[in-house]
Amino acid sequence: MLARQSDVPEEDFIVSIETTIPTLRLMYQCAQKAHETWPGGNPQEQEQLELLKNRLYSALMDALLGSGNL
Repeated sequence: MLARQSDVPEEDFIVSIETTIPTLRLMYQCAQKAHETWPGGNPQEQEQLELLKNRLYSALMDALLGSGNL
């Protein structure tokens, strides 16, 4: 039996994105800026921004290495 989408917690729902290296680089820069200029509030949000920034950096470095441009 398939689970209805509402039965799956958001943090367990995996999403994949296909993009170019320049767009990935821009996404990383945006996450980096958002983390640096985080205005405060829920500390989990800052932790999520740091995790996002680190994962995007890792994906960018992996893509650069795979493309031979590192």
